[in-house]
Amino acid sequence: MWDVILQVISDKSIKQEADMKSNALTNFESRLKEIDQLLDAHSALTSLRRATKTAESGGDLASIGLIVQQLVTDPGRGRPKEVHALNSGAIALLSAHLQGYIVDVFTEAAQAVLKDRLDDLNAFVSAAPTQGNPNEDNIRKLFRLLGFKDILQDISWQKMSNDSLRKKLKAFNQLRNRLVHGSNETVQKRSVTNYKNAWSILAVKLDGKLRTRIKRSIGSYPW
Repeated sequence: MWDVILQVISDKSIKQEADMKSNALTNFESRLKEIDQLLDAHSALTSLRRATKTAESGGDLASIGLIVQQLVTDPGRGRPKEVHALNSGAIALLSAHLQGYIVDVFTEAAQAVLKDRLDDLNAFVSAAPTQGNPNEDNIRKLFRLLGFKDILQDISWQKMSNDSLRKKLKAFNQLRNRLVHGSNETVQKRSVTNYKNAWSILAVKLDGKLRTRIKRSIGSYPW
């Protein structure tokens, strides 16, 4: 019973944090829909492949009915060789979108924190280390420029401790690097979904933390 209550509280907290969001978070959530499209393509491709095999077995009425059923029902887990490229591509795209969010929210935060302190804010942002993967070290170094020693510190949520978050981020970046450098390992659809959900929550949490910390620093909310 308490687990259910805690989950409801956690979900409500995440929703409240997401109600006051940066432009970076709004754009990130919109771009995540591209990952959903790849996941939908995963299911469609698997259904089509199974229906095609059924069609090859014969053209009688029973086979036609089975073909239709294969096309309109959830195919479940696909065969790696049929969906490997989609899942691998989704991981690479998700990494790019997460990095894009990190850079965008850093830019918004810099504009709020430094707008009255620097003559050329654009030059500061351009010189910042915004290249590379969205790994823990790169994220920490980037936000340290704004006075945040470790922006990921204390970020956690239901069933995701801060230590687990850091380990998950490391595992994700390692997987991304292996895939883009030619690894032929199998990536399951559930892994893509799991990472997408995790980074969606991380973005909300990071957005909220920056909002609070910047308010404490300059006296007003940045978004």
